[in-house]
Amino acid sequence: MIGKLLFLAVGLLIGLLLARFLRGGGGRRDLTAPPPARPPLRRVGDERIDDEAIRELIRQNRKIDAIKLMRQKTGLGLAEAKDAVEAMEDAMR
Repeated sequence: MIGKLLFLAVGLLIGLLLARFLRGGGGRRDLTAPPPARPPLRRVGDERIDDEAIRELIRQNRKIDAIKLMRQKTGLGLAEAKDAVEAMEDAMR
């Protein structure tokens, strides 16, 4: 009888330790703060970008500066900003 109780207690203890181990970290929690949220980006397809500063750079044949400004204002990647500036340039012709 005592052997059965001892076996049951040891089995229960092993089960609890195994469950805690499988849950991850043995009860440790990650207390680091989440990364700061990025501001929402303007999407080129959702709204028309009508920025006179970008158009002026295009008129002055400063396409690279126009692309840089487009990226700053919209958060677009390099290829997307280039495509958007080229579309504005084509529309101005």
